[in-house]
Amino acid sequence: MNKRKHVWLVALILAVLVIAPLGCAKPAPTATPSPPTSEPAEHPTAAEPTAVPQPAREPTELTLWVYMSDADLAALNEVLAAWKEKTGDNVTVVNYPYFDLLNKVEVAFPAGEGPDICEIPHTNTGVWSQAGLIASIDEAMPAEERGQYQESALQSLSFEGKLYGVPLIADTCVLMYNKALIPEPPDTMEELIEVGKSLTKDGQYGFLLLDNNMWFGWCFVGGYGGYIFGSGPEGFDPSDIGVANAGAVQGLEYLLRLRNEHKLIPPDLDWNLLTGKFTEGKVGAIIMNANQYPVYKQAGVDVGMAVLPRLPNGEMPRPLLNIHGLAINAYSQKKQAAAELAVYLGANLPLPLFKAGIGNIPVRLDVLDDPALAENPDALAAAQQVSYSQPVPGIAETIEDSSGITRNSTVSSSAVSPQ
Repeated sequence: MNKRKHVWLVALILAVLVIAPLGCAKPAPTATPSPPTSEPAEHPTAAEPTAVPQPAREPTELTLWVYMSDADLAALNEVLAAWKEKTGDNVTVVNYPYFDLLNKVEVAFPAGEGPDICEIPHTNTGVWSQAGLIASIDEAMPAEERGQYQESALQSLSFEGKLYGVPLIADTCVLMYNKALIPEPPDTMEELIEVGKSLTKDGQYGFLLLDNNMWFGWCFVGGYGGYIFGSGPEGFDPSDIGVANAGAVQGLEYLLRLRNEHKLIPPDLDWNLLTGKFTEGKVGAIIMNANQYPVYKQAGVDVGMAVLPRLPNGEMPRPLLNIHGLAINAYSQKKQAAAELAVYLGANLPLPLFKAGIGNIPVRLDVLDDPALAENPDALAAAQQVSYSQPVPGIAETIEDSSGITRNSTVSSSAVSPQ
């Protein structure tokens, strides 16, 4: 590659990262810049969820802020009813739109107007822990309870060796396909390109992705060896920037080939066109957040989820990942009770959330073994994709307010799309 082309590609990567918000929602491999192994490691069988014993204290009043869909909120309220029966605690839930909640934290918490517990994306862990807004929950999470979670999910909600959140679910991109057009998902990108070309005709598209938004296009950059920040035992290293290394350039080159060489992506493609056409049953496959699965299902699409197909270099694509969890307000006067509830919800809420929407990917090992997931190939594919994904670095040096996709997902809502 000549020097001028290399500089142009690097500039484009950096520009896209600045312009396009990095996705979050409902989206962790070990925090290293190296590519994953060819197959994810099998997780050990875990015990049944361990509910927190009834605390030896008087019942109290707690407030919980969340950003949830109506279905997810109903699941939460059922679990909270069980908690109230155990403890007598009364929990008031306030459900905000995603960005509204994030924008309130830095003002409301210090002013004493925040909740006791708050749903957060892991990308805010570093900034909010450094600012003293959220409290460590190390003492509330014994080793046996931590062992119920994927280690990478715990790492995502940790900063400088301390745990600041209880993981609930993951959000990342998968291959979402219309079974009426593509009965079996392709194993390789070559196969996907071939079937995509054969289906692209007469107003129908074989394969689409929003290649101008890095939340969706990053899987190719990561699969060729690109990364945002390098990492080690102490966490992410902001001095080790991998968005313009040789692998990142190769990944972006491959991404551009889908549009320029293979002619799969129309020049006028945007969120509305992609989601609209897929909802109409006129697209074979898309790269999309797992949390959109119930949206397309409800629209009548015979939709399936699959792991993103293997790249020509023999590696798996590595999309970005976000973990959603529960954090404790450091200014709360009831931090112990709040931590007890957060741990209980971490043990007992992920399965109801999954049942409320298959796109809610659990990160608890016992939930992954539950028949509701183990017998559902779409759910298994989404969970497997997590093991191939790269977590968005949850440190201050990552683009502020980088989370661009919320679990409050509807096809018509612009809030869902990182436009």
